[in-house]
Amino acid sequence: MEENVKIISSEPLTQKELKGLFWRYNLFYSFCINFENWHGCGYAYDMIPLLKKYYNKEGQKRGMQRHMDFHNNEHTTANIVWGVMVGMEEQKALGYHVEEDMIRTTKSALMGPVAGIGDSLVQATILPLLLSIAISLTGESYSPLGTIFYLIASGLILFSYGYFLFKQGYRFGRNAVTMLAGGNLKKIQEAVQLFGVIVIGALSANYVKFKTALAFTAAKGADPTKIQDILDGIFPNMLSLFLVLFSYYLVSKKKMSMVKLILILGAATILFALAGVM
Repeated sequence: MEENVKIISSEPLTQKELKGLFWRYNLFYSFCINFENWHGCGYAYDMIPLLKKYYNKEGQKRGMQRHMDFHNNEHTTANIVWGVMVGMEEQKALGYHVEEDMIRTTKSALMGPVAGIGDSLVQATILPLLLSIAISLTGESYSPLGTIFYLIASGLILFSYGYFLFKQGYRFGRNAVTMLAGGNLKKIQEAVQLFGVIVIGALSANYVKFKTALAFTAAKGADPTKIQDILDGIFPNMLSLFLVLFSYYLVSKKKMSMVKLILILGAATILFALAGVM
């Protein structure tokens, strides 16, 4: 219960403690992935040193519970989310008006757009680029230089990038009380959600491909006319857009699970391919 929560320290986090929280997150973020809350257990575990510094046993339990919510993000870029959470938790423990719902809502609102940016920048750009360089260094002689280069370069780049984002997020989290006061929280949530929609739209346009192989012949002996060419002339990637919107409808309106949707799309793809539709 809230009345049993006691603050046992009023000192801000030291630089040593902040660095410890940074490394704890980066080393153990994915140590307990599960299908119920994905990285939620990792967040709760990584927050333990901060909670032990400021709270009694009951406060530590409450703190871990509010970080057990579902969260799925790109590890390195999500350092900014981790920094925000650390900053907000510190301010809450020091007596500032930071509600549990504010912490949970902020964490949830940042998940989508940060994951989109992280996947595009780290998983789809930085790591493939470093791997291509490493493969060229390895060559047909299987030189160890490629492996050494990749381990050192990826470590330096990703940890430097992650630490910068962590510090920026921590600064934002400490200022959250004033920045999110009044109607600012709703404005920031709307801005973040809008940015998330833009990112999802860009990813869908680049990676969702749905084309038909159907064609018809207008006259005997004439070349077949491809339906896909007609659709592209009206609206490029029209079928891909319809597929994305239909999937969104099933998930948001019909409450279909992602696993079920993936299975349905996979089965439909196989059937359409066998029937010559795709």
